Amino acid sequence: MAGRAIRLTFVISGALLATAHAGGVRAAGFQLRELSAPGVGTAMSGATSAATDYSTAFTNPAGMTRFGRSGVQADLSYVLPSISFSGTGVSPLGTFYGGGDGGDAGEDKLVPAFYGVWAINPRLALGLSLNAPFGLATQYDDGWTGRYFALESEIQNPVLTPSLAWKATDKLSLGAGIQIGYADATLSRAVNLSALGLPDATSELKGDDYGVGYTLGMLYEFTPTSRIGLSYRSSVDYTLDGSATFSGVPDGVAALVPALSDSDATAKVTTPDVVSLGAYHEFSEKWTIMSEVSWTNWSTFKELRVKFDDGRADDVTEENWDDSWFFSLGAEYHPFEQHTFRFGVAYDESPVPDDSRTARIPDSDRYWLSLGYAYDFAPGRRVNIGYTHIFFDDIELAEATSSGSLTGDYTGSADVVSAGIQFSF
Repeated sequence: MAGRAIRLTFVISGALLATAHAGGVRAAGFQLRELSAPGVGTAMSGATSAATDYSTAFTNPAGMTRFGRSGVQADLSYVLPSISFSGTGVSPLGTFYGGGDGGDAGEDKLVPAFYGVWAINPRLALGLSLNAPFGLATQYDDGWTGRYFALESEIQNPVLTPSLAWKATDKLSLGAGIQIGYADATLSRAVNLSALGLPDATSELKGDDYGVGYTLGMLYEFTPTSRIGLSYRSSVDYTLDGSATFSGVPDGVAALVPALSDSDATAKVTTPDVVSLGAYHEFSEKWTIMSEVSWTNWSTFKELRVKFDDGRADDVTEENWDDSWFFSLGAEYHPFEQHTFRFGVAYDESPVPDDSRTARIPDSDRYWLSLGYAYDFAPGRRVNIGYTHIFFDDIELAEATSSGSLTGDYTGSADVVSAGIQFSF
């Protein structure tokens, strides 16, 4: 039982900013796309090709050559997910677990991000970003019917990305960066001791590590008003050093049942590489259209192997996730010189097969509807706001573990409100 809980800790290892934890809102899998206020307003369309705000330092570093000057950008997103379960937990002996449906499993959170670009000369620029491209957080009520499968999941993982861009020709720019991440995971669940005539205990699990990866980008400008962007973010390897601690387990029981004893554990986890292609075209002085296609290499997530320091056997879970796609289309409307209105729609495919879905990651396909606005309140000064509503497909859960089975249905949606400010100098 301890092994099962530890491996679930590492299944969702990803990224949440150190200063805040993203809630249940996320892209498919445990990927986060809500990385900037302008992007939230356009459903992330044109993220790799627009290069009109400083978040390009992360989404496509090649776009930094377009600014011709230095600047910084700070964004703050408030995510309000709603995730509801209806179903029943059953013990291995076929008895029903009591308890409710867990309440709203999504957690409202504030998620900040920072981007900076420094122009060295007309052909070289340096960049820096701090954000969270992966992450997950869920929280169920104590005593719910699935308490032996999941209670709380919370992960922090700030990713710092210094980058460099070079304008190779008048039309072609190239960029590269280094991803430096720190992952820290905490998870809890209930432990069923009813067979011993005891109340439930609780397990809490932790693991952390540093990881390094890289990013590459290309921007090609057909004309001053038409361009395409291509970016690649590498996978990042983490070897998480974890520990499982138990509360509410009598010492005598822990001595007789090693699986209920505190133990250290490690697991190797890799966040997937991502390839994105975007297009940007200004039809007129007032109208711009953008698109984005992104592929995430989730099929590398074949299994999860946890090694324990106390000599017990490795705990291995077959995952067999699929690669996933993200498609978005957006537009900007400039009715007046200082005002910009944004629109966007997107489809975000889930990589999780039906037979791999868990209460930890009740994942489903998502559909985005986005609106945004920008106001230039002074030369080189801009305020951005964005709003996205995300519709989740209804899904079924049929999770079976040594704790029994949990079956039922999930429904959900999410709202993301984002605001940010840009300063150019």
